[in-house]
Amino acid sequence: MKSRIVILLIISLLAALITYISLSNIFIAAGVLVIYLITSLLIFEPMMKKHNEKVTRFHECYHFLNNFIISLSIKKSIKGALESTVGSMPNQFIEMFESLENMSDDGKLDYLSTYFYFHVYQLFLQIVKLWEEEGGDILQMSKYLISEIRNNEEYITKSDSLWKSKNVEIAILWAFCAFIVVVLRFSLKDFYASIQTQTIFIASIIVLMLFILFSIFLLLQRGMHLKIKGSETNEKNA
Repeated sequence: MKSRIVILLIISLLAALITYISLSNIFIAAGVLVIYLITSLLIFEPMMKKHNEKVTRFHECYHFLNNFIISLSIKKSIKGALESTVGSMPNQFIEMFESLENMSDDGKLDYLSTYFYFHVYQLFLQIVKLWEEEGGDILQMSKYLISEIRNNEEYITKSDSLWKSKNVEIAILWAFCAFIVVVLRFSLKDFYASIQTQTIFIASIIVLMLFILFSIFLLLQRGMHLKIKGSETNEKNA
């Protein structure tokens, strides 16, 4: 969270600085800073937090299902597979799981569907129940499930990589635009001084800063909308 706040703060300060350099107006620059900070804290930071939580939760789900299925194939019991799997999970998950000590092993697995709200976990529960009723090779029964969660894991990794590359491209583009504004400000002082106070120029700079803010919103919205089956339903119910 701290790193996200720092990045958003830096972006807000840079926007205010560019505005001040362009217009030499501390009040307008302060207004841009306030708008960027409010938008960052109330919209951007929650979007990023929600995205990071979803990605982390799916990684945990992927790890849990893989380990549980392998453990179940070896230990042949839900209890043994749970004990083996939970010990390898993050501390936050372990603390949550320990609060379920009064539930049966099957009850614990069912309850975890509220934690792992993805479609693949529902498939997992169906496979486990089928295994309990009819037996069989759990590894063979879970082949499709394992393939599905690996595909989702690869999709998340590729989406994250693509989003980061787009971030770099857009950051370079806007940095180049800002550089041009700064160069014009100091290389054409007389001309710049004559237009700095003109309403149309002031409005143009403000619109430019707002457009940059909107482009950041679109970038976050597109880059952080992961299509993982089951997660969208959970978000609508939240």
